[in-house]
Parts: sequence; C-alpha cells; structure tokens
Amino acid sequence: MRKLLIAIVLLLMLIGSFYAALPVIAEYSVRQVLTDHQLNASFDLKRPNLDRIEISQLTLKKETPDNPFTLTAESISIRFNPWHFFSTQRIETLEIKALTLALKLDLTPDDQPSTQDEERSQLSFPPLPSYLFNQLPAEAITLPDVAINIDIVGSPLIRKLAFSGSINTHKDRLALKVNQIAKAPATQLYLTLNNQDQGQLSIAVNQNTVVQSNFNLSADTQQLDVQSQNRLQLEQLKALLEQPLIAEIAAPLDTNVLPDLSGTVTIQGNSLIPLSTPPLMADHRYQITSAATVQNLIPEINRLNVQQDSTLRSENGNFILNIQQLSATGESLNTGGNPAVSAESIRLDLQQPIQLTSSLDQLSQSGIQSIHWPDTELQLVIQPVTIKTQGQPNTLIKTPPVNIKLSALMLAENSVKAELSADNIAVHSGPLLLPLINLHNRAVITPDKITNRFTLGLHDPLLDSEIKITGTSQTEPKTNHSTASWKTSLPLTGIEKLALRFVPQLPPELVFTDGELQHRGWLDQNNSGVALRFLNKVRNTSLSYDQTHLYDINGGSETVKSHRGKLSDTGQLKIAFIDAGVPLENFSGSYRFEQSSTGKRQLQLDSSHVDLLGGTITTLPVTINPDDPVFDSAIAVTGIDLQQLMALEQQQGLTGSGTLNGQMPVSFKQGQLSITDGQINSTPEGGWIRFDPPPAFLAMTQTTPALGIVFDAMRNMKYQSLGIELDYQPDGTALLKTHLKGHNPDWNKSQPVDLTINIEENIPKLLQALQFTDKLTETLEKRYR
Repeated sequence: MRKLLIAIVLLLMLIGSFYAALPVIAEYSVRQVLTDHQLNASFDLKRPNLDRIEISQLTLKKETPDNPFTLTAESISIRFNPWHFFSTQRIETLEIKALTLALKLDLTPDDQPSTQDEERSQLSFPPLPSYLFNQLPAEAITLPDVAINIDIVGSPLIRKLAFSGSINTHKDRLALKVNQIAKAPATQLYLTLNNQDQGQLSIAVNQNTVVQSNFNLSADTQQLDVQSQNRLQLEQLKALLEQPLIAEIAAPLDTNVLPDLSGTVTIQGNSLIPLSTPPLMADHRYQITSAATVQNLIPEINRLNVQQDSTLRSENGNFILNIQQLSATGESLNTGGNPAVSAESIRLDLQQPIQLTSSLDQLSQSGIQSIHWPDTELQLVIQPVTIKTQGQPNTLIKTPPVNIKLSALMLAENSVKAELSADNIAVHSGPLLLPLINLHNRAVITPDKITNRFTLGLHDPLLDSEIKITGTSQTEPKTNHSTASWKTSLPLTGIEKLALRFVPQLPPELVFTDGELQHRGWLDQNNSGVALRFLNKVRNTSLSYDQTHLYDINGGSETVKSHRGKLSDTGQLKIAFIDAGVPLENFSGSYRFEQSSTGKRQLQLDSSHVDLLGGTITTLPVTINPDDPVFDSAIAVTGIDLQQLMALEQQQGLTGSGTLNGQMPVSFKQGQLSITDGQINSTPEGGWIRFDPPPAFLAMTQTTPALGIVFDAMRNMKYQSLGIELDYQPDGTALLKTHLKGHNPDWNKSQPVDLTINIEENIPKLLQALQFTDKLTETLEKRYR
C-alpha cells in the first residue's frame, strides 16, 4: 500500500513537473522548428495561469533570397485545457491583438524551371477549407487587427499591395474582413468559409456590394472543383473602377466617360483546376446572364436596356463562348436639332446563337483581338420614327423589322461587313403617303471609313413599275467627312397620277403619255456644310395639257450647291413639236439660276427659238430677279409663211402667199405681261391673197351688195404691204390693227385697195392673236352687210 502511494505521488510529481516545464519545452520546440526553416524569431513567453500562455511580442524574419518576410505580432494570448491539449494537441483560443506581415514576393519567371519547382507545384494536401480547419491548432482564433504589406518583383502590373483587416475562426467557420486597401480606400472585402467547404466572397465599395460570390469546393488527388454563383451589381461598378489600384491592374480608364449603369450580371458554373499542372490548363463551364440598363451612353438615346444569356467554356487550352440570346433596347430616341429625329424605342435582337472561339495562348498574347467572330444575324425593330423639320410637315416612318447580317468581323482591325434589308417601309409626309420603300444596303465598317452600297426600291399602286435608286456613300468618322452618289431612272407615263397626291394644285388636264427622267446626284458633307450636285435628263417625253400637246421633249439640268450655301442651276430644253392651236416646232431654250450664300437670287433666260408656220420666233436674253420679276424684252418673228398661216383657219376658198416678219416688245411688271407697239409686216416683195367665196358667202351679197365688191377685190389680191400692229394689255385684251394695201388686176382696172381693220379681243395666248383671218372675214361681213 505504501509503495502504491509512493508511486502515485511520483507520477503526480512527474506530471506536475512536465506541466511546469511545458512552456520551456514548447519554446524550445518552436525555436527548433523555426531554425530548421531558416527563420529568425524573438519572442517573450509568459504563463500567468495554468491554462494560459501570453506572448507580449513576437517577431519572425526570413532573410533568404526566396521570398523574405517579416512577421510581427503583439499581445498574443493562448488559452488551453491541459488534458485536452495532451489528448488532441489543440488549444481553446488564440488571440493576437495586432499582426503585421511584410513580404517580398518575386514573380520573375525562370528561363528553365527546375525539377524542385515542378515538385513544389504539386500540392501534398487538398486545398480545402475542411482540411485547413482540421490543421488549425485552436478551436477559435481572433486577429482583430491584421496588416499585410507585399512588395512584388517581376509583375508587369502591380508592384505593391497593402491591406488591413481582421481574421476570426470559431470551430467550423472562418471570417476574413479587409477594411482598408492601399490605393483603394473605399473598397472592402469579406470572405467566409466553413468546414463543409462552402464559402462566400463579397467585394464592396463604400459599404455597397459590387461582387458577391457563393461557392462550394471539392477535390481529389488530381483536381480542385470550384462551383460558384457570382453576382455583379452594375450600379457600383463605376465606383470600383475609380479606385487607383484598379488603374494599376488594368489599362487606365477615364471613368468620366463611362455611362450610368444599373442591373446585374450573374455568372454560375464550375471550374476544374488541376493540382499537378499550371492553373491555366483548368477547365471552366459557366452560364452568364445579364440584365443591364445604360443611361447617357449617347445623347440621342435616353436609356439602353441590354439582356443576354450565354455559356462560357474553357477546356484543353481553348476558349469557347456561346451567345444564345442578346437583346438591346434603346428608349426615347431623339436627335434634336433641325431636322429632329425621334422614336419611342429601337430594339436589336440576335436571331441565331453564335459561337466565339480562341485559344488561351492567343488570348494572353492578343486579348479579344484573337477571338474568331462568325457571321451574325440580327434584327432591328424600330417604333414609328418622326422627323421634324422647321417649316415642313412632320415625316412619319413606319418600318417592318430590319434584317442585319454581320460578316468578316475582324476584332484586331475593328472592321466588319454588314448587310441590311427591309421591305415595305411606309413614309408619311404630313397626311401624304409616299411610295413604299424597299431598302438593301451593304456596308464595310472600319475605324477610319464606313462605306455603303445601297439600293432603294419605290413602289406604289399608281406607278406602272418599281423605281430603283442605287448608290454608294462613304464616311470618315475622324474627319467628319461624308460623300455619297446615287442614280435612278423614272418612267414618266402616268406620273401625274402620283404627282397629284403631293401637289394638289397640279392641273388635272396635265397628262404624261411617254418619256423618262434620268437622275444622278452627289453629296459632299464636312464641317463647313453640305455640298450637292444633281443631274437631271428628260428623254423622249410627251405630254398634253387640255388641248395643247407637246411631243418628243428632251432636256437636262445641272444643280450645284456649295458648302457655303451658294446655289446654281442651269438647264436646256428641246421640244420637237407643240400643238397649241398653231404648230410650234423645234423649240429650244436654256436658263441659269443663281443664289448667293446671302440669299440673293437671279434667273437668266437665254435666247430661245421655235419654228412657227415656216418661220421662226426668237426671244432675246433676259435677266430676272425671282423675288421681284421685272424685265423688258422683245420677241422677234421672222419668215412666217402666209399660206400656212391662212391654212390654220381651214376657210374654204382662202389661200395666200407671202412672208411676214416683225417684233413685239414685251414688258413684265408687278406680275403682269404687256406688249406695246408690236409690229408684224410683210416683206417688200409683197404677195397675194385669193379668196373664192363659197356659196354661203355669196348668198350674203344679196342683202349686202357692198360685200360683193370686197369679195370681187379679194378674188385675186396682189398686195404690196400687209401689216399687223399688236398691243396686249395686262388684263388680257389684245388690240389688233390690220392694214392691207394692194390691187386685183382682174377687177375694176386694177383699182388700188387700201383696207384697215381694227380688232379688239381678250386673247389668253399671244399666238392665238395671229389667227386673224377669221376675224378679218367676220369684220368685213359686219361692215358691209
């Protein structure tokens, strides 16, 4: 019994001695381990109680070239249960009031990695939170003040990283909080982990979450499987990008030009990261969904809503992005200015999924420029577009969905080919409906130039066939310089039916029966303004207006407008035949209109010619101010055949021979035309007039014997002079004074005849005044009846 008691006492003394020597043993063991790892340590260890160890100051230094560091900890408190520590080698709590780590990290790549480096890349333990929790020496660890400073060597981006925060663990949970990051003072980071290999990571700016990630981890000997769901809040993205640290990691970005963003981007899927090969060989599979709203992207669109759904895969060093759905809607489109273009919304939709591919090596070398972009089909849906132009009726454009095909898209060169097509575009100008438009356009777009080749088809029930307008345009965005050219051919047969829709004042008697209008146009626009040039040609055109018919009309005009606003328009016109009661043939004339940049206008009418009754009518050149048209000119009449003139009357028994010449002074003032002292006279050689009265005329001599004398004299009149004096008043009244001198060799011994007849008539057209013979016969009848 006594021996037993002695043994128990000795055992208790041994245990007590071991417990009493525990701090010494622990200190010795720790120093030995640190020495083995080439670490210099200094610390002051105390044991105020049996279940607590305190270290007032701990300093660890590694001064070897391989990533040297210095770790300093203050006020370390360790609590433990001796029996529990002996049985589990775990303490209860570890509290460190302040911990500072200064680390120099060398990322300079070796030209030839050693076998030792390759062995280091292979982890001997699974990098899982559950494993790390099992390795922790304490049930709870508290580090309320942690500061880490890392100097990075060999990094092309960031050279220094410093941050501070806190770390807390309790049994199966770890919480890491980064309160302060150098060069990103408004950014916070939160990380939580549990022993079920689950965690959550949040990045916030000014306490507002930007990125939140929930993840699950699993691993085997070959790879680490990371399953995650990540959510990006776009409202806070701009604030994050404004942090100076981001400018060091990524390319400098002027956040002042960033639009206002809102919405979310969700990325969920998994990554398989190999544990024995470089992480770049990892396989990734993610679904990316986003719903974003962009404001103030461009002044013309108030808000842009973007939605997309895609999958991202990276396997065997290849990158594959499948965009399954993409839609962008612009709200409240309004260009402002004059003209102002507006629409409630405009929407662009991806029609078929597309796949973008590249390799990770190419991505690392060339970025997104290495991505192969396939042909892409899009559809543009535009709500009715309103165009408001000052002083003009509003234009409303209703278009069906516009199909767009993108091809040859080269991200490296920022170039793309685009095809655009839309049919049956309805355009309303005020209450008027223009012909429906079919649009087909091919464009080549580069940063320096945008080139278009387009075809416009116009069709309307009132048109016999479709009108096609083809052309090209070119724009240089950097210089704000644009050019364009186009051409079209317009059949004129029946065109008046369509023209009446737009010009109700057009006379309904006007009818086009044949012909074609050929048009070509050019445009040049720069910062000084818009320059235009139009060429119009009328070919083989015929038309009628009431009883007047024009045949075989040919002509052309050229209109030129300079960048400064100067305008000139020149034209020529030829008409083979005009049936206006008298036959007018081979009309030709030309004009020139000019308008200065200040608005001053001038119209010049060149000399014109027309053949009439075997002779010619010629007008003199005249210059007119269109704003106040006042001019004096003259019309010359030469070579009129009296026989053809009399034939117009179709008077039975009336013939004649001779030539008439003359001129008519013309004046135009206050919108009224007048002719004063117009003269038409026979040539000096004179001529003859023969009138063989029909029986109806001879019957009149029974009641008016004097009329028989006139008839007898006119049966074979040889005249020496025949003259007509003409005055045309602004009210339309024509005063004709006809004077005839001659004799009849077969009557009354060739007695001289001197006959003067005055005629007053309201004649709408000057040429009708030349139809004087009917008036002559009627006047003679009245005088001698």
